[in-house]
Amino acid sequence: MSDAVFIREGEFFHPQPNAGSPWGPATLHGAAPAGLIGHALEQLLPSPEMQLARMTIDLFRPVPMAPLRLSSEVVRAGRKIHVVQVSLWADAVEVCRASGVMLRRTPIDLPANLLPAADKPAGPEGLAITGIRDAAAGESAFALLPGFHTAIEVKRVSGGKGQGAGCAWLRIPIPLIDGLETTPLMRVTALSDLGNGIGQLQAEDVGFINTDISLNLHRLPQGEWICIDARTLAQPCGIGMVETVLYDHLGPIGRVTQANLANPLYRG
Repeated sequence: MSDAVFIREGEFFHPQPNAGSPWGPATLHGAAPAGLIGHALEQLLPSPEMQLARMTIDLFRPVPMAPLRLSSEVVRAGRKIHVVQVSLWADAVEVCRASGVMLRRTPIDLPANLLPAADKPAGPEGLAITGIRDAAAGESAFALLPGFHTAIEVKRVSGGKGQGAGCAWLRIPIPLIDGLETTPLMRVTALSDLGNGIGQLQAEDVGFINTDISLNLHRLPQGEWICIDARTLAQPCGIGMVETVLYDHLGPIGRVTQANLANPLYRG
């Protein structure tokens, strides 16, 4: 058993306990396949001048705690715009599918007043590591099952505890893939799923589970800490969405949206 999220053997990625989900013991946290897909997307970058600008993952069904494999194809090969598709499989079942849009960097002179504001939430320096209980959903189901959500380091800034809005700095202290360095792209694609955790909305025995991840990046993160500032909007019909702004210690780096569906909380 490894502390890593996945161990690779040939074409298969074997999820470890730190890949687990708070929604049930037989499934993976969404961050685990998101980080794995981020790794696959990085391998598909056609040149160092290209950068992933958008990743959209459709989570077709819960990803099982079982060996997984990746497949990929280039949808459009272009000099400035490169589009790819990545699928994740459990046996012969496609459990999720991602599209990636890669854009060529073009250095330009932008006046300081046209650059993204360097404002960011407080931290991560000076904040204590609080864990997922304080930052996401308090004493609820998110604390019952171990997994990715309990393996990461969390520094709460504000909100959280199942109230539908929260802000926290997150760090992944373990390898996503055993024996492989976790790159900035892998880090941000994995943590892009956590908006629905930090901004989790819960009522009685019901929470909200996300069915997708749409990440837009205008630059890659610097440093190991990424801030998630998330807000959930939900309706009585049981459908909602999460809006998340991502930061590193220098300022904003991108945004995430997630479609949400009401789901019973795991109670053991």
